[in-house]
Amino acid sequence: MLLFLSLEVYPQADSVVIIKRISPRTPALKLDVPLLDYPYQLDARRTTGSFFKAYANPSMQQSLALATNLYASAHVGLQKAVEPIGNKSLRTIALVVAVFATDYILSYAPGGDGWLHEEYHRAVLTRHHTNSSNDMNKFPLGAETVSVSRVRDEDLVRFKAESPADFIRLPVAGIEGQYLLVERLQRHNFFYKQNRPHEFQYWLSVLNSILYVKTSSDPKQVDRLTDELNANEPDIRTRDFTGLDFTAWVYDLFRPTESYTDRGIHPLGNGINRYRKTTDLTADELAYLKKQGNLQWLNVLSPMMVGVRRINISSSLSGNIAMQHWLTSFGNDTALKIFLRKEGPFKDINAVFTVHNYTNFSHYFPAVEVELIDFPIGSTNRTWLFSPRVLLGLQPVDQQFTTSNSEFLGLLGGRLDVRLHKTIFPYLDFAAKSAGWVGGNEFLGPNFSCRLGLSCRFF
Repeated sequence: MLLFLSLEVYPQADSVVIIKRISPRTPALKLDVPLLDYPYQLDARRTTGSFFKAYANPSMQQSLALATNLYASAHVGLQKAVEPIGNKSLRTIALVVAVFATDYILSYAPGGDGWLHEEYHRAVLTRHHTNSSNDMNKFPLGAETVSVSRVRDEDLVRFKAESPADFIRLPVAGIEGQYLLVERLQRHNFFYKQNRPHEFQYWLSVLNSILYVKTSSDPKQVDRLTDELNANEPDIRTRDFTGLDFTAWVYDLFRPTESYTDRGIHPLGNGINRYRKTTDLTADELAYLKKQGNLQWLNVLSPMMVGVRRINISSSLSGNIAMQHWLTSFGNDTALKIFLRKEGPFKDINAVFTVHNYTNFSHYFPAVEVELIDFPIGSTNRTWLFSPRVLLGLQPVDQQFTTSNSEFLGLLGGRLDVRLHKTIFPYLDFAAKSAGWVGGNEFLGPNFSCRLGLSCRFF
C-alpha cells in the first residue's frame, strides 16, 4: 500500500495572471465547520436534553466535516514537515512512513475514520431519540472491536417498532460515513488540485469496510467473536447497540416487522440478546450477505485509489471516475461517479455526474445525480461560490426490500459560500428531498435540511 502514496510533496494552488493577479482559484487547504444543522439538531437536543449537549451527538455532515478537516490538516502538516529534507528519495520515504503511522493512529483516535464510523451509527440513533456513547473517544488503539455503548434496550425496542427502515439502515450507516470521507478527500484533491497523500487513508477505510462486510458472513469469525462479547459484557451499558454490523443488518433486512424483543434474553440473563450470529440467519440470508461482501470490492475501482488524482483529457479539461457500492435500508446502491474539471480564463467548472443503480432483493430502480462545485457567481474575484445539486430517480416504495413497486426520489440542494475575508467563507447549505435513502442524509422521509457554517480556505 505504500506504493499508492504520491511522491508529489510540493502542492501548488493554481492561479491566473491577466493584467493584474487574480486570487488563486483553488485552496491549498479547505476546512469546513458546520455550526448549525437544522432540523437534525432539534432531534439531538431532544435526545440529550439541551441545545449545547446536542453537539456531543453531531450530525452526519458535522462529523464528516470534522474527520475531513483532521486528515486534510494532518497530511498538509506532514508534507510541510518533510520539505526541509534535501534528498528527494529520503524526503519521499519520510513522508510515506509519516503518513502511514499517522493514518493508522488516527483510525483509532477521536475524529478519525473509526470515530466517524461510530458517529454515523449515533446520528441515526440520535435522529430517533436514542442516546449513546462513542467508545472511540477512549482512544482504543489496536482494539479488535469498538462499541457504540450506553444504549438502552427499551430505546431499541421502540426504535424498530416506530421505523423499521431506519433501524435497518442503522448498522450499515458506519461504512456509509467512511466511504463519504474517502470521496470528500478525493474531491479535494481533484477539484482543488491539492495533491495531498490521502491514498493510504482511502485504503484503510475501504479495506476495513470491505473486510468487515465479508467477515460478517463467516461463521468461524462471527460466532466466536459474538460468544466472546456476550460472555464479557455483564453490564448492559457497556454492550454495543448491535454487535457485528452486517450480520445484524441482513437479519433485520429480511425481518422488518419482527419485534425486537423476539431476539430473546441475553445469554447472561439480563437484557435483550442484541447480537446476531450466523446461526440466526437462513441460508438465503447468509448467501445474500456473502454476495454483498463480494460486491463491496467495487469500491476499489477508481484511479484515485492508486494515486491518479486527475486524468488530463485536454489542456483545459480533466476528469476521473469511481465505482461505489453502498449498503442501504432497502438493499444496495451501485453507483458510477464521473468527476470533471474545465478550466477557463476567468471561471472554472467543476462537476460530478452520478448514475445510481438502487437494488433491493430482486428489483432495480435507477436514478441520476448532477452537482456543480464552487461555481463563481458574478465577478472574477470569486466572492460568491454556488454548488447546486439535483438527484432524480426511483427507489423501492417505503424502502421495502422485496417490493417491485417504486416511488419517486428527488433532491434539490445547494450550497452558497460568501467571501468575507481572503480566507473566511461563511456558507449556507440546504437540501430538500422526497422520501428515500440519500447517503449522508439522516432522514429517510421527506425532509428539508439547512446548515450554517464557516469555511476556511487557505490559498
